[in-house]
Amino acid sequence: MIEAVYEATGGDAIVTSDVGQHQMWTAQYFHFNRPRRWINSGGLGTMGFGLPAAMGAKVGCPDDTVVCIAGDGSVQMNMQELATCAQEGIDIKVFIMNNGYLGMVRQWQELFWDKRYSHVDMGQYPDFVKLADAYGATGMRLEDKRSLVDGMREAIATPGPVLVDVRVTREENTYPMIPAGQAARDMVG
Repeated sequence: MIEAVYEATGGDAIVTSDVGQHQMWTAQYFHFNRPRRWINSGGLGTMGFGLPAAMGAKVGCPDDTVVCIAGDGSVQMNMQELATCAQEGIDIKVFIMNNGYLGMVRQWQELFWDKRYSHVDMGQYPDFVKLADAYGATGMRLEDKRSLVDGMREAIATPGPVLVDVRVTREENTYPMIPAGQAARDMVG
């Protein structure tokens, strides 16, 4: 998904994210070629950071393409701000990496807690496309890997705020990672 966002934007975008697997994959697979193009909290545990950060980036740099790469859990922290984007004409594109989990927490529970999952399954709801419409934004869903880049290009070309629900593999893990309290030499991956 991240490589598709990179290709769809030509690498020329300001990218924001929340905290989670999507943040790690963005750092690894979006090839930033200029400074000040990657806005995230640096791992300070801030689900919901990406969307308002994208809003601020777009207001500050109105001529730049601004995309938020969010998780399906993170975006629900404050997705009501899509209404602000629609009302104020803040033209951001939000790409949700939707695996139906709080992905990073699930990964930690898988690797370090013997798959004793607790409170991480997000299920198949909400319907992000319908929610986008309710907030005055455009909603799209992308499920086919073969049309991912074209669908993302369409989203980027669509005026106004766009929320794209990208369905991804449910239990994919991101590596490398360092277990809590361990040194870098104890990295898993």
